[in-house]
Amino acid sequence: MCGTGPGLLEYGSDPWCRWRTCRRYWVPRALADGVVESAGQQERTDAHRSLAYAEADPVHAVRHRALSRPEATDPCLAEDTAEAAGRARADGERALSAELFVLAAELTPVNRPALRLSRFLTAAREAAAAGDSNLARRAANAVAASRPTPAEHVAALLAVVDSHSQALAGVAGLFERCRRLASSDPQSLAAIRANVSNSDPHEALGAARKAAELARSAGRPALEAASLTMRARMERVLNEGDSRATLDRALALDVAAEADGIANSPQYLAARHAIFDDRLAEARSRLTVLLAVAEQHGQEEDLVDIWRSLAEVEVRSGACAKALAWAGKALDASVAAGLSLGPACYTTALAQSTGGSFAAALRYAAYGERAAREEGDVLHRNRNLWMAGAVRLHTGDINGAVTAFALLDRTEDSRRPADPSVFRWQPDAIEALVAAGELTSAQNMILTFPATARQDSATGAGWTRARALLLDRAGETDRAVELLHAAAEVFRRDGLPLEEARTHLARGRIQRAHRRQAAARTAFQDARDLYLLARAQPMLATVQEHLDRPDGQGRSRSREEGRAGLTDSEARLADLVSRGATNQQAAQQMYISVKTVESMLSRIYRKLRVRSRAQLLAALLAHTG
Repeated sequence: MCGTGPGLLEYGSDPWCRWRTCRRYWVPRALADGVVESAGQQERTDAHRSLAYAEADPVHAVRHRALSRPEATDPCLAEDTAEAAGRARADGERALSAELFVLAAELTPVNRPALRLSRFLTAAREAAAAGDSNLARRAANAVAASRPTPAEHVAALLAVVDSHSQALAGVAGLFERCRRLASSDPQSLAAIRANVSNSDPHEALGAARKAAELARSAGRPALEAASLTMRARMERVLNEGDSRATLDRALALDVAAEADGIANSPQYLAARHAIFDDRLAEARSRLTVLLAVAEQHGQEEDLVDIWRSLAEVEVRSGACAKALAWAGKALDASVAAGLSLGPACYTTALAQSTGGSFAAALRYAAYGERAAREEGDVLHRNRNLWMAGAVRLHTGDINGAVTAFALLDRTEDSRRPADPSVFRWQPDAIEALVAAGELTSAQNMILTFPATARQDSATGAGWTRARALLLDRAGETDRAVELLHAAAEVFRRDGLPLEEARTHLARGRIQRAHRRQAAARTAFQDARDLYLLARAQPMLATVQEHLDRPDGQGRSRSREEGRAGLTDSEARLADLVSRGATNQQAAQQMYISVKTVESMLSRIYRKLRVRSRAQLLAALLAHTG
């Protein structure tokens, strides 16, 4: 400690000691900072000098000391500030750490250029970890003005890229600058290649493979682990190579998860792959370990990613209340920290669609889609479109569902993952197309299912359920029911109660449409029991509507005898409408589009020579009597 004024160690490490020393000077930190920022330059300098003595926290006290010397170098104060920056980093306050490293670099004498450059580089990395793109650019500009080597310049520019997270719309040109600077330097090229995740997946895979080789030759285990992690991610997306073996190599390097940001670590990717494979107990265990690390060393974005992943695990596990809680924490933290809202809104929409309400899920999906689109985040734009389509499908808005999935299909087509477990939207889209009567389009989408995917996996069972619905519409009802039984068994085996319940619901709808009332009721009861246990309120309400409807088998038969000319589907719709169902409710219960209901009703009116629902009811009652 060589600076003047209260330094980092003078207050001691005991919180009570710090409070006792400074209690008569204490002022609310946010209020103090606000007052300082609104003042002029000299007033700010004087205010920071006073606040350095009034601040109880030694790290913030050093910050105020540094800010009170904006235009002078001071080697002792620079050391104190760098020490405070290290303390902030250890405490997980990455934004504060970045600011302090910038201040430490600016206070470092110009006759120590290597130390100044090192501190600016550290500041850029800390700003990237905190997601502060403005501070990252400030540090990177200082690095560029300090005559860096190509590797140092590249590292600073990549920190700017990293600080933008998913929102990369404004930084695409930085990669080309990095490539020009790197030339043939192995470390620089490895770093660049490890950061091309937003480009074409095939290009990213090739770059990641080369990056791992370059990092190994340069003796950089942390960079090698990052490159292998990217390689494993792309191998999984493209279903090319041995993703698990690659990830095991990255994990074997034993690099701390927080070294390059937890979300970029092999430990986090291992948890994500466990989610994709529905190894939910393993995923939960890995995420719980990472959560403890993030709470101690990570930054807000790491916490948000982990909370979001935990929400996905609980949705798949059928723990809807827990999923809502994790999603809520992620959304609140994203708003508070100014993070991109596309990812958190997607997760919240997912959790709301299972444990909250369909209306809330639609609102979050719409907001998330717009936020992701504005930020150039294609991945989470598509995920929010998926949620919008899935919720509309569940609520019977078939036309809305088809529209959402068509938009998703157009944006996703050029980058569709070969591994369908990575992004499982297609079975929902097929289901919507079948309900809308667009059977050719549904059949064409089914043909995209990769031949290498396991049919007995949960992902395969989702496609099986969609295929069964198409088979039923083609007249192969018994085969469709058989496939639904098989799919439900896979979901039961893998511990996925919501997927199992949804499959029972689909089976019940098919059975009821073919007037197999006893079988339909059994299927609906199976679905209800699972939804009830999971506290999946939106879908529980849907299946309860089916159970509350009277079977009316005898009355249906007598009515049918007096309805010459009505097809089975028309007779079914006439029953629903006569009981007071709206067109949308009828579409949902018959699993067809509202437009199809309208057309079918017109035919029913013509055949029975009626013009309104009241006349239709009277005609049906007359036939029954």
